[in-house]
Amino acid sequence: MTEGRRLKFKEEIVSTVSNPISTRELLTRLAELHQELSILEQSQVDLASLSVVKEQLVNKKLLKNTNRGVQALVCCCLTDVLRLFAPDAPYSSSTLASIFRLFLQQFPFLDDQDSVYYPHYVYMLERIAEVKLIALMTDLDHNEKLIVRLFETFYALTSNESFDKEKLQPALISILNEVISEANQLDLRVLKLILNKFLANSKNMKNQSNIRVPGFDLSLALCEINSDKLSRLVTYFFSEMILEATKNDDAYDMDYSESDDSEDNKNNSRDGQGPMIDMVQMKKIHTLAVELWRYVPEMLTSVLGLLDNELEADDPLVRSIATDTISKMLAMQPSRINFPATFASTYLNWLKKPFDISISLRRTWINGSAEILEARNDITSDIVNGLLKTLVDSNDKVRLQTIVELKKLKPSTFLDKVMKDSLMDTLFKLIREKHHTIRTEIINFLSTIYNYATKEETHRSHRMIQDIPNHILNLIYINDNTINAEVDIALCEKILPFSSNTEARVNRLLFTLSVLNDKARQSFLAILRRQPQVSKVILQLIAIIEDEEDEHKDQKIGNAVKWLSKGFPPTYNPQESLQSFISLDNKRFFRLLRVISTPSSDYDTIVNGMKEILNRLRDGKLFDQNKLFESVKTGEIYNTIQLLMLRSSNVFLNVDNITELIEINNDSTHQFNQAAKLLLTNISIIYPENLSSSIKGIVDRLVEKARNIDFCGTRIHSDCWKDLKIIHKFLENGDRVCGNREFYDTLFEFSIKGTVLEAKYSVKIMNKMEEEIKGVYFVKMVHHVWPLNIGSSFFNTHLSALCSLFLCDLISVDHIKEELSEFLASEVLLKNRLKEEENEEAKLSTWISDEDLNYSIENTNCYSKILAMKLLTNWLISISDYPTAEVEQIAKPILSMLSSFINRGGEIVSTNDTPPRFASRLRVHAGIELTKLSQYPSYETLIDQRRINRLILLVQDVEMNVRKLFLEKLKKKIIQNRVSKKFLPLIFFTAFEPEKSLKLTTTTWITALFTKRASSSNTEALIFEKSYIRLLHMLGNHPEFKELFSSYTEVDDSQEGTKHDAFKEMSMFAITHIVYALSLISTFDNISLLYYLSQRIKQFEAIPTIEGEHPDTAIYFISDLSQAALKYIGKVKNWNISIWPNQLSLPSDLFSKLSNDKANENVKTNFIPDKYASAIDELIRLRWRAEHTPAKSRKNKKKHSQLEVQALEDGEDNTGKRNFTKKRKNSDDGGIRSLKEGDQDYVEKSTKGSKYEGVRRSKRSRRVDYNEETY
Repeated sequence: MTEGRRLKFKEEIVSTVSNPISTRELLTRLAELHQELSILEQSQVDLASLSVVKEQLVNKKLLKNTNRGVQALVCCCLTDVLRLFAPDAPYSSSTLASIFRLFLQQFPFLDDQDSVYYPHYVYMLERIAEVKLIALMTDLDHNEKLIVRLFETFYALTSNESFDKEKLQPALISILNEVISEANQLDLRVLKLILNKFLANSKNMKNQSNIRVPGFDLSLALCEINSDKLSRLVTYFFSEMILEATKNDDAYDMDYSESDDSEDNKNNSRDGQGPMIDMVQMKKIHTLAVELWRYVPEMLTSVLGLLDNELEADDPLVRSIATDTISKMLAMQPSRINFPATFASTYLNWLKKPFDISISLRRTWINGSAEILEARNDITSDIVNGLLKTLVDSNDKVRLQTIVELKKLKPSTFLDKVMKDSLMDTLFKLIREKHHTIRTEIINFLSTIYNYATKEETHRSHRMIQDIPNHILNLIYINDNTINAEVDIALCEKILPFSSNTEARVNRLLFTLSVLNDKARQSFLAILRRQPQVSKVILQLIAIIEDEEDEHKDQKIGNAVKWLSKGFPPTYNPQESLQSFISLDNKRFFRLLRVISTPSSDYDTIVNGMKEILNRLRDGKLFDQNKLFESVKTGEIYNTIQLLMLRSSNVFLNVDNITELIEINNDSTHQFNQAAKLLLTNISIIYPENLSSSIKGIVDRLVEKARNIDFCGTRIHSDCWKDLKIIHKFLENGDRVCGNREFYDTLFEFSIKGTVLEAKYSVKIMNKMEEEIKGVYFVKMVHHVWPLNIGSSFFNTHLSALCSLFLCDLISVDHIKEELSEFLASEVLLKNRLKEEENEEAKLSTWISDEDLNYSIENTNCYSKILAMKLLTNWLISISDYPTAEVEQIAKPILSMLSSFINRGGEIVSTNDTPPRFASRLRVHAGIELTKLSQYPSYETLIDQRRINRLILLVQDVEMNVRKLFLEKLKKKIIQNRVSKKFLPLIFFTAFEPEKSLKLTTTTWITALFTKRASSSNTEALIFEKSYIRLLHMLGNHPEFKELFSSYTEVDDSQEGTKHDAFKEMSMFAITHIVYALSLISTFDNISLLYYLSQRIKQFEAIPTIEGEHPDTAIYFISDLSQAALKYIGKVKNWNISIWPNQLSLPSDLFSKLSNDKANENVKTNFIPDKYASAIDELIRLRWRAEHTPAKSRKNKKKHSQLEVQALEDGEDNTGKRNFTKKRKNSDDGGIRSLKEGDQDYVEKSTKGSKYEGVRRSKRSRRVDYNEETY
């Protein structure tokens, strides 16, 4: 072994009494020693030569010297001595402890770069790091304080701006890393010091700061390097912290929490019971877990087990905070660890939280799901499935939280990752939510999605996106002012937002119109029709305001304000808001409002006027000086005026839009050409004055188009009729036809060689010509089409033209009407001209759509029959003011024909059975024509109750489209007062309607109309109450009920079981209709009247609907059922049924007064046997609950009692399953061969042998026999 290099330094460095050393000298000597030691290599030094220096350096006089230079140089020398002796320590443990204490004293000076000794401090630090000298400190006994001080000192250094982090921080990390690696255990204070930097940094991130807190990089590096060892320590640390938090002990309190001031700090207990939980501390712990997962997820591999346990904790607060923590972890992507895959059990446990019993926990799970969906793709379906559950949660706060969370998503994220049919279907159902805030949020969310999606070609074609405006606009049918306001705002701001680009704006309008279904389209058109009504009132109001001489000015203003306020949400405080706006007496506001509401204003003027008013209203200074506004908030005024302007301004049908619409209408290749025609048709009705300047262009374009048309009988597909309809609707407002001779000739060509619809509207337009001109054309037209050639390809066109002529100009067809009616009966209505080659699909079809009816050549025979019915109906309409005897002679056979189509299911032909799809169309059109005639007084007595009762067959038809079309037409006529009030009870026979959407629509319509009529002060106020009596009478004459009643009465009393079953079946059928009607029209105010009317029935005798028929007691049984139902409703609703103070007579066409004795006897008689009284009460209770419980809720109910089950099975499911085999008596189905009185024997063929001979099965498991005479 070669001899090592010896230390040359021989000076004394410890001062003695005999050999004192001045500080300057000492510094010089120490510097010389440091210089020599620093260049010595460990492998080349003679350690014996260091023995003197080694001992002197640890002398107390040096270790405790107060001079900073001496301390710095001693430390530098000691680091070299320790380096040279490594790996052995040349000192005892106590000496080493003193040395490291000295080191620790020097570290703080590393932030003083201006110090002359700064290079020495840096040297000392780098030597300690380089040689890993700090490991010696970890071997010392009782080293905890030294280690804690070391960490505290280093972390303090990183907080100082003067510390050279870029150069020295790696050394700090190296030293601290060595301590962590070599130490058997770390003091909890050290671990907290490391971890608290993650917490402090999270606050910076929360404040959207990109600057990391001092010391964070140090902690991050230490955790990344020592993740395995720290993971065990962190697990222990977390378990201890959680345990202490549940004991509410602050021994382990952490230094920072982002939630110290949160609501969690206000309530640290578990519902005031059990052990206290320090939620602030718990929040800190779990925030730390989140931050560790963000940066060093490997450290939490064991901690996740604790979180899994917390998810199952008894305390909902603990479960909630664990759920929130995992949600935040899942939202952190990309991550080095895939949470769902690595911690599958914990993840699955977390996925169950939407079902947790705690409401707040379910809301916690929802909160944060948006961030997860934005961040990752692998668990999207799991999250969406969870949100589907919370969307239908029983708690409204949970449902609301779900919507709020969905709104946080970027529209693109929702469309690309989240949107699926089940989720959208759920949202569409919730859009009708009764909870105002939820409904508002959903409307806002869906309209925002629609607004974004329609700008993207990839999304706008999605069926669910196109359904959004349908569901929003359908809310109009609820008839609630608040909902209507929400729809208006969504429509104008999101669905059809303001845009300065006319082409884009109109295309957006037409796209939306093209995707609307019939129901939503009617809602949109209703909004358009409302606009001129509101604008008219506003223009009148402004005129009144500006009229200084009107003595009744204030009263008129009050009336106008009251009328306008009726359609506003009560939360807007509309009357006060409008009065306050008027009281501003701002002339500029009034001028702008006039321009906004003027129909002829252009789009930019409207929008700019609205912006100016709203901007001024946002200025609080406008109201500060006026004491008149103390009763109303400025926000209420703003909302009211905004909605008022949206409703009164012509933002959709303004002149700018119309110009663009005309161009699209004239471009047959444009994708929205058909939508433009539809909108122009409505403009011609709503705002004909805005169309006046453009109508000539439509006429010229039509004439030009007609020049290129090859008028042949096979030309079925054509849209010229839509332009003709636009012109016709425009002319209905009193304008004269704006055309020339070529246009008149074009109309004539359309009327004799065009399609059915072209002929219809051409004749109606020609009727607007001057008398002399149109007379010539009409005579020429009749001469051309008569006699009719049934084999002509223009046969239906000619029928259509004649059909319109009977309304427009009866004189021109007067000479052919008798012969024509015979021809229609014998050759059209009583014969089927069917082609043998009809395909199998057509044979099995049960319905013909409007499009197929107009455009399919296979359905021309059916169309001929429908046109024949329309023509005969128009004939009756045109002679409705003729003498009664003459009218009756013509009307009776026609009405019999219409009734026959209804009663026989559309089949009245003796040979060649009518195809099912034809029959469906024919019977429903017969019913529609019958209702059309009922509005004329001449036919009121002829359309008696017997004929009205037959229409029940259409309301309860087996074909859904029949029911839907008839109900739509009937409801429209009722609203327009174009049908007798006798028809109103028909609506209530939808009680068994199986189609949910149709049932809901009808129910909503009844409720809306009842509310409207009940609030009116005219004779219409009691229309529903009076119609209820007619409903009971019609129910008593319903063929199914009569059969059930007969079956019950015919059973011998000895057959108790059979009679009991028959009674329940009959009762359930009647109760279903009664309870359905009462659930919609009974109120606190009218229940006494309804009870009174139900009682009055027993004082009358029902007039038989069939001549010679004897009245039975069925109507009295129904009377008692009605009274029982009303008593139950009164009990449930806590409504008092008092004696009705007035007297009302029952309808004289249905009832005749009984003698006093007989009436008293009936009143005293209970037509419900006593033994069945309890069963009746139970059936009523079941039906009432069924009408007021959602179908889904009913499914989830526990099994009913045996009586309830039996009642439901016997009453609901098996009702009316008997075949009706009795033949009709006194049928009036004849009279259609010639449509002349007395020639009615053709019916002998009946429908024997045809497919309609038996019964028609309904989807409701109910049957209707069209061969049975019951009315």
